[in-house]
Amino acid sequence: MPPPRQPVWSDTLTVPLAAVIPPRCRTSILRGIKAFHTAAFVVISGALLVFAWEGMRGRRGALARGAATIAIAETAVYVSNNQVCPLTPLAEQLGATSGSVTDIYLPRWVSERVPAVGGSVLVIGLVAHVAAWRPQARR
Repeated sequence: MPPPRQPVWSDTLTVPLAAVIPPRCRTSILRGIKAFHTAAFVVISGALLVFAWEGMRGRRGALARGAATIAIAETAVYVSNNQVCPLTPLAEQLGATSGSVTDIYLPRWVSERVPAVGGSVLVIGLVAHVAAWRPQARR
């Protein structure tokens, strides 16, 4: 098993934050982080699916733009931090054995494929939107 990825920038935020959280509060704050992390994962996954679906339907409205904004922003954050969610190190610094939402709430075989599946769905959405925006060929 390869060693876990090290975050590029999130430790500069999470280490000082974790240091000021009293030990007696860490368990409840960790639960909150896990709940927020799970909700964010669900919202981002939904945004990826909506973006791809709207692209396949040729729709370019506000729903597609909102979903694209969420999906692309999350991708930028994730990739810029060496494919580590910024909440993962914070959860681990507060005592979680693994702060990754995918490791906690999904079977391992699913969690290992989340980046590949999510990235593929994003690419499908991008290709579908580009195809929908192209002018129709004249007959």
